[in-house]
Parts: sequence; C-alpha cells; structure tokens
Amino acid sequence: METLASQRIGLIAGAGEIPVYFAKKAHENGIRIVSVAFTDEIDARLKPFVEKNYSIGLAKSGKILKTLEAENIRDVLIIGKVEKKMIFKPQLFDLETLKLIMSFRTHQDKSVMLKVIDEIESRGFKVLDQMEYLKELYPEKGILTRRKPSQQEMEDVEFGFPIARYMADQEIGQTIVVKNKTVIAVEAVEGTDQTIERGCELAQAGCTIIKVSRTNQDYRYDSPGIGLRTLEGMSRGKATVVAIEAGRIMLVERDKVLQAADRAGITIVSV
Repeated sequence: METLASQRIGLIAGAGEIPVYFAKKAHENGIRIVSVAFTDEIDARLKPFVEKNYSIGLAKSGKILKTLEAENIRDVLIIGKVEKKMIFKPQLFDLETLKLIMSFRTHQDKSVMLKVIDEIESRGFKVLDQMEYLKELYPEKGILTRRKPSQQEMEDVEFGFPIARYMADQEIGQTIVVKNKTVIAVEAVEGTDQTIERGCELAQAGCTIIKVSRTNQDYRYDSPGIGLRTLEGMSRGKATVVAIEAGRIMLVERDKVLQAADRAGITIVSV
C-alpha cells in the first residue's frame, strides 16, 4: 500500500470490522479516503481515519454516487457486509436504486453485484479489488491454532470442501456445516452466522464449519471471511473446527480470532 500513497479513494462501507481496518491502514499509509457508510455506527468508527465522511443508507444509491462525483472521486473500494434481505424491501429504495433492481435478471449475489458494478463504472468510476489492498488478511495453508484437527474432522473437511465449492459456484452460499460426512446446513440468504447457529443446533456439538470462495470469485465486491463473530457462534454451538480456503478467505482480526479459538478449543485450518 505504500506505493499508493498519492491515491484518493472513495470507500463504500458496509458493516463489520474490515472497512475500519482498511481506513486505518490507508490513513497510516497516507492514502486519502472519502467514506460513504451505510449506517451511522460505521460512519462514526470511520471518521477518525478519513478525509471526509458521509452516512448514506444502502437504498440511496443515487445519492451515494452523486456524493462521490461531487468529491471528484474516481477510484472506489466497496467493503463490508450488506444485508442480503434488503433486496426484498423495495419500499426503502430511492428511484435510481429501484430502477436498478428492476433491471436484475436474477437476485443471486453475483448477478446483482456485477450489475451494480456495471452501473457504478458507467458513471466513470473504477471499482478496485479488495484483495489488492488487504493481501495480509488471507492466510496460506496450515493449521493456525494450537488445537489440531482429529482424523475424523479432517475427513469431514475433505468430504465437505468440494460440496461447499459447488454450492458457492451455484450462487447458493459459501458456508456449510458438516458432521460425520453429512451436510447438516447450507448457507443461503440468512448469512454465515445464522447458518452456523442452525447447523450447530442440528449437529448437537462436534461439527465442522467450511468456508470457501467461488471458483471465479470477484474480489471487487465480495471477499468472504471469518472473524470473531464466527468464533463466538461456533463456541456457543460447540463446533470444533472451521476450515477456510487458503489464500482466498479473509481472517479478520487474526490475533483476536486465534486467541478466542485457542480459549474455546477450536481448530482453524487453512486448506
């Protein structure tokens, strides 16, 4: 990031820790940020690290783009979680956003976001790749925690990985829960946290969580990851292993996550 210190970037920020992590890192490296946060909470957390900040709801896409245009922004980074269920609340959207939604052929994540990116870039912006700026957050292969997986747990990982990749490529979800070579839960519109909660409840402890990327993951709009909330959900549900795809899944707040995993006796393995 040091070579990019002359840049001025528009940050479109959803929920979670990553937008704040990026803004802080950019600030430390002299990159100037104009942030547009979807909530006041994220806006307040970004404010110390950005040149200018705005809080504009996700449903007001027209206002978001006009704000970035007024700031003479050309490079845009989209980071953070967006509630997928928003797509089913058309009453919240402004006219520009509603027109965009009506043009979607499907409401699958990839189709929706590619259409959104096309719309953004048609206005003269360039949407940047998250991985280019946050490479250090994607662990390479290896066991990252003190606890090692058992033979049975590794067999569940090996069994579940191709299934998880297939489900991701079908635009269904990128997380599955496995126990004894049986798929217990598959992520859909509810998101990772609720999938883990449901899977742990059905598995009755001792299950394995698998998180993967799509084969052709587009890191301009979606960087799948795990973080403290993942570990908290696993701990409550007595899950024992989370396996992530090496070099392609973010590990957010790595030190805190690994400490939490070690305290809870949970294995994190990058495969």
